[in-house]
Amino acid sequence: SLVCGQMLVESGSANERNGFKLPFGYYLEHGSDLLILRRSDSSFVAAFRAVNVDFFEVELKVWEDAD
Repeated sequence: SLVCGQMLVESGSANERNGFKLPFGYYLEHGSDLLILRRSDSSFVAAFRAVNVDFFEVELKVWEDAD
């Protein structure tokens, strides 16, 4: 869900049930034309174009960062 410009995506969330899974502590921040992937401490992981975003790519970046 979108709250104050941030989309929280955590393990066990509705996004996981839709096939989009992020480990606990990661979230997507939605800008005007970007999705910014951040860690729970707000540090930057990656940015993606919001239009036609491939959630597989987002998930892949999270898992690469989590290793």
